[in-house]
Amino acid sequence: LKPRLKTEPEEVSIEDSAQSDLKEVMVLNATESFVYEPKEQKKMFHATVATENEVFRVKVFNIDLKEKFTPKKIIAIANYVCRNGFLEVYPFTLVVDVNADRNMEIPKGLIRSASVTPKINQLCSQTKGSFVNGVFEVHKTVTRKLGILLEIQDNTGKMEVVVHGRLTTINCEEGDKLKLTCFELAPKSGNTGELRSVIHSHIKVIKTRKNKKDILNPDSSMETSPDFFF
Repeated sequence: LKPRLKTEPEEVSIEDSAQSDLKEVMVLNATESFVYEPKEQKKMFHATVATENEVFRVKVFNIDLKEKFTPKKIIAIANYVCRNGFLEVYPFTLVVDVNADRNMEIPKGLIRSASVTPKINQLCSQTKGSFVNGVFEVHKTVTRKLGILLEIQDNTGKMEVVVHGRLTTINCEEGDKLKLTCFELAPKSGNTGELRSVIHSHIKVIKTRKNKKDILNPDSSMETSPDFFF
């Protein structure tokens, strides 16, 4: 009889699934640190990094690394986790500065692709379950018992954004812009899809000039500059 093969464990620990190869990247941008789990006050931030031929979205769960993720800085990352289209950086992840003489030429087209906001008609046909970043104009807001329903629009169409939990403290109105990070593109009747906040989502409200005088909830993020680069 052939020996029985050992079955794989049902769950592999995050650390055991870490990638040991050293990846050199240039930091393109990063959000501020924010609390994603209010009960335990867990914090994180999002970043976008690139090699000379590929862009990566990063979830950083060690806010002590915030200085490392400074735009245009070249860093090396090892023991990171690849999951759901993101590189995930944990306290056990190695993040080090690269020699100052190291030069990395990132194509301008690649940098533009990292910051471009997808058109709504593209999102309607995009694979559901993917995650979306972008700056969108608010067309309508509806407050519900379990969250906020926003309608965003561009010159190609409209889409609903469903906001739950801690992010419902935002204060935005028609005409404002929302800088959305890590929103899930979820299925909806009619196959148009909708964007939904998840545990690691982040929102920044960009007040329009006509709304600058409005005061946001202290827990919200506000930006009034025209710089929409994530």
